[in-house]
Amino acid sequence: MMRNRSRKLILAALAGVCVGLLVFAGIVVGRNTIPEHETDLHEMLHKAVPLDDNEKAVLEAKERAFMARRGEIEAHLRVANAELADAIAKTPQWSPGVESAMRQVEAAAARLQRETLIHVFEMRAGLRPEHRSAYDEVLLESLRRGAP
Repeated sequence: MMRNRSRKLILAALAGVCVGLLVFAGIVVGRNTIPEHETDLHEMLHKAVPLDDNEKAVLEAKERAFMARRGEIEAHLRVANAELADAIAKTPQWSPGVESAMRQVEAAAARLQRETLIHVFEMRAGLRPEHRSAYDEVLLESLRRGAP
């Protein structure tokens, strides 16, 4: 009886460590990949589109607003990931608690993607009409290059 309980505790601890490592890796990859891609997109945009001072001001304001929204969503995603880790640590197998926590992670990730796309279109709307086709080309190239 004691052996079985010890085995379960060890398995739960190992599952918790694995989940912790996965969450940590996800955060590291996300923080190190997304900003580089975003910076790359911004650099490509600035090279392809000669922004005037008004466009620069409009885009900078839109960027600040998006960064605030993004920060809120990322904070929610971190909480959801922590809740998923807790659910797995509590029940180290697929369970209703794990399912529920996973749905919260998925919802936060979907919200981040949706807000990012909204931001992309807001940025496009801040450009003069003659600059939009160059923006579209840079955006599409960046998306295709980053696609798996």
